[in-house]
Amino acid sequence: MPAPQSLAHLMRRLAPFATLLAAACGVVPGRALLATDAARVATRANDGFLWGVSTAAYQWEGYNDQTQWLAFELAGKTEERAGAAADGWNRYREDIALAKGMGLTAFRTSLDWGRIEPEEGRIDAQAVARYHDMLSAMREAGLTPIVTLMHFSYPKWIEQRYGGWENRKSVYAFERFAGFVAREFGRDIEWYLTFNEPNVFIGGSYVTGAIAPGRKDVGRGLLAARNFVLAHQAAFKAIHAADPVARVSFNNYAAAYSLSLKAQPEPSTDIPEDLGKDWMFNAQRPSGNRNKWLDYVALDYYCRWRIGPGFQIKPAWQWEVYPQGLHHAVKNYHKWTGLPVLVAENGFATDDLKPREDNWTREAYLVQHVAQLEKVKAEGVPVLGYVHWSITDNWEWGSYRPRFGLYSVDCRNADYRRVPTEAAGVYARIATQRGTDATMRNQYRGPSGL
Repeated sequence: MPAPQSLAHLMRRLAPFATLLAAACGVVPGRALLATDAARVATRANDGFLWGVSTAAYQWEGYNDQTQWLAFELAGKTEERAGAAADGWNRYREDIALAKGMGLTAFRTSLDWGRIEPEEGRIDAQAVARYHDMLSAMREAGLTPIVTLMHFSYPKWIEQRYGGWENRKSVYAFERFAGFVAREFGRDIEWYLTFNEPNVFIGGSYVTGAIAPGRKDVGRGLLAARNFVLAHQAAFKAIHAADPVARVSFNNYAAAYSLSLKAQPEPSTDIPEDLGKDWMFNAQRPSGNRNKWLDYVALDYYCRWRIGPGFQIKPAWQWEVYPQGLHHAVKNYHKWTGLPVLVAENGFATDDLKPREDNWTREAYLVQHVAQLEKVKAEGVPVLGYVHWSITDNWEWGSYRPRFGLYSVDCRNADYRRVPTEAAGVYARIATQRGTDATMRNQYRGPSGL
């Protein structure tokens, strides 16, 4: 989930200098296809639409002192410490069971690099065993794992030994990690995301300073952006060398934008859609080959941002709900790449469970965004799945105030009971019947009257 303090529009400052991470895979040299691989390929024709939930290791699992976030938190740069987060490290089977109980078919999380490789070159066997059990539990529950390799969290030794992502050695380290994951866990993983929202990570780490390590140095950010491009490409090759039929992508932060020419929010004019591609997609265009480094395209969509006089970055519970923007984003990402689209994140926050001032509810947000996805599918855009953020409340990169969970968890007070919100039942209805219906759309219209 993107840090509230860093937005895609900030990444435009990097656009002229970066090269892309994007476009789709051709044939990648690697080991020969095995019979089990052929079976996986054959079953994909009938995989169906993925209805899923999403989370991330550092935000959900808790108690991990092996990432770059440790020094950031100890320096007092976050409102609250992560601590045990939602205790997902111990309660993952409970949450997987909740996802199964909703009738879902996918579960997205990250494998924390710092847990698996706490020191360069040393693999933690206990962490590997725990992740094996987590992925097996998903499979046993009928949930397809969608695995992110770096969700804003990486080993602290990348900072201590290399000085961070500005150093090219970080690329080689990530390549080794990606190859290890594909070899070790590949039989349980088909869907990979190398980086979560690299556009937000670069902006948050090197422009606003809201994401660890909090550099606030655009020059170093340009080096890191270059290395993210190279690291994605290296990881793409490493994963396919170990597993030729894996599907590899990264998920980009997408939003709707409008330009408000006056201090009042209306009237407004939509900003040209190409803004959504930011530095990630724009920089690859001159190569003439947009389909080399992606097997599918993934995006995260939450809200609309109005750019103009008096603009401020609002907290998550004040983000402007604009379901139509998901329709436009999915359609545009498919147009830009020619690839099928996975909605890897879409979610709704409250301020510590308080009613929102805009009168939107989580269940109305959910129904109306899924309805927009159904609309774009009906127009012929290939959509792979919808993955809602998040299965539980968790640590939102510095604070427990934003509550995104389908299941409420009082992480701050170490009350880890999973309490269902009304939206959990609504999502179960959607997943069970494979979409919304007229009655549901009318019942959960939202204040905009969609």
